[in-house]
Amino acid sequence: MENRRLYTRRQLGKLALAALPLAAAARVTSKIHGVEIGVAAYSYNTLPREGLLDVILRSMTDSQLGDCLLYAPPTEPVNLADKARPRVRGRGPVDPNRAAALEALRQWHLKVPLSFYTAIRKRFAAAGLEIATYEPSFVWPVMDEDIDKACQVTKALGAKYLAEAFTKSVAKRVAPISDRYGIKVAFQGRPFLVTDPDAMRKPADFEEVFSYSKNFGSSIDTGDATAGGWDVLKFIEDTHDRVFSLNLKDRTKAGVSVPWGEGDAPLREVLQLIRNRKYPVRCYIDCDYATAEGGSRLTDIQRCYEFAKTALA
Repeated sequence: MENRRLYTRRQLGKLALAALPLAAAARVTSKIHGVEIGVAAYSYNTLPREGLLDVILRSMTDSQLGDCLLYAPPTEPVNLADKARPRVRGRGPVDPNRAAALEALRQWHLKVPLSFYTAIRKRFAAAGLEIATYEPSFVWPVMDEDIDKACQVTKALGAKYLAEAFTKSVAKRVAPISDRYGIKVAFQGRPFLVTDPDAMRKPADFEEVFSYSKNFGSSIDTGDATAGGWDVLKFIEDTHDRVFSLNLKDRTKAGVSVPWGEGDAPLREVLQLIRNRKYPVRCYIDCDYATAEGGSRLTDIQRCYEFAKTALA
């Protein structure tokens, strides 16, 4: 994980203002020639948890990125998240000592009032920002009550989509619950990160899951899919009516995350395909490559945005 300098001095000065109440602001738009560009909150995952939601708000307003794929951890109590979600990859109780912490975090999600999330929605709206997609980042195994609460939270945030890397078997349980709330579910998949046959690893897995509900679609990670051997452009073309959003990331075919334009993911071509075909697909910056010495994560995100602007010019 990132252990280099996280902010420049100038950025720290700006972020010090983030804890202050935000005045009403004009709607921020980051649509470029019809392509909606936003940022996945996971992009900020290497930054300190304390005050992270404030950092995200300020970063988005400074960069003029209008749409957030809100990843649940920045909204969680830091004391619970530190114990339940140490900064390692993976999901579920990989360490038995984390079991109690994970269950405590799960109970917090079940019990926290929806007013907590409407307050978050109002903070984003006051800054002129939108939360179009919510990613619950569930504590696994996922129970029906967890899914139900996540649907309620999605609506409380004013989001249109719930995005998650559900397995195929869990997707069958999600369908009747999300349909009851009228929630569109964007499946993220795990093209190369896991070997579980129940995981969403191949295009055929998505086609199967789409049959479970008319409200099911995809939100694949372009970097993960590239490392998994997918033809990303073909998948988008073939299923464009079910592609709700994309997590834009660059990886090598060996699975290494790199700055945009340095890997094998066809980011430029993907953006231009969506522009040219006028697909209504939201494109989220998913920045998780290692920050260069002397750099900052906030600058990395801005560079990704500049890449998208150039690709769509």
